[in-house]
Amino acid sequence: MALPQHVLDRLPAALLKGGQLAPAESPEIGLPSGLAELDAVLPDGGLLRGGVVELCVSGAAAGATRIALAACRAAQSEGRERGGDTPWCAFVDPSSSLFGPGVAKAGVQLDRLLVVQPSLEALGRVSLRVAESRAFAVVVVDTVGVPGSLVDVSLGTWPRIVRRLSLAVEGSAACVLLVTQSAVSRPLPLPVAQRIELSRPSEHELTVRVAKDKHGRITSVRKIPWAAASPRPLVKVEGPSRRLARLSGG
Repeated sequence: MALPQHVLDRLPAALLKGGQLAPAESPEIGLPSGLAELDAVLPDGGLLRGGVVELCVSGAAAGATRIALAACRAAQSEGRERGGDTPWCAFVDPSSSLFGPGVAKAGVQLDRLLVVQPSLEALGRVSLRVAESRAFAVVVVDTVGVPGSLVDVSLGTWPRIVRRLSLAVEGSAACVLLVTQSAVSRPLPLPVAQRIELSRPSEHELTVRVAKDKHGRITSVRKIPWAAASPRPLVKVEGPSRRLARLSGG
């Protein structure tokens, strides 16, 4: 499932140049995550389409990975229900921490999920290449990593990157999910379409706040029930550091 950075140069032209993103028929209807409690507190009843949604986590294991995989599962299910091919999704994973069996357990169809593991230096460039291919219904860009395999990404240059990511999915039913850490300093605010702040005050609760929205639909902090993720064994991930990692995004 996991593919190295240079795999993008070898993907079929039909995938990278097909411009397969469907236009947003009902942009006011969000992409349902399948997590009913979360969808109920989001303005569109799901994740905003046609833009960059920042999942800003406070503390470790605040749920962003699980939400991102749920969005991939929802997009794939939506495509199948409409009678077409299962859409491709992409996960840009610089920490090399995604665990294949865990992703499958989350309901994501693995043969329609591209996982790219770039170096930190190439993270922005590779993320743009993936999004600008217009081949993916959901693009997840992880700038945080997971407990035990965190990454240190400076967000100083990311306002420019976010603008280009936004243009790549503008007017479509697709979305880019940008996972960030609230503690990381940012000289300028990221020009995302929506910013969702997440934290875990307890093992069985998740707090959610829409802190920014292009339509001005800011919400107060809401608490929703959140089941703890089942433990998953450590697995060796092939990558530059050959580190041990697991999927533990909450």
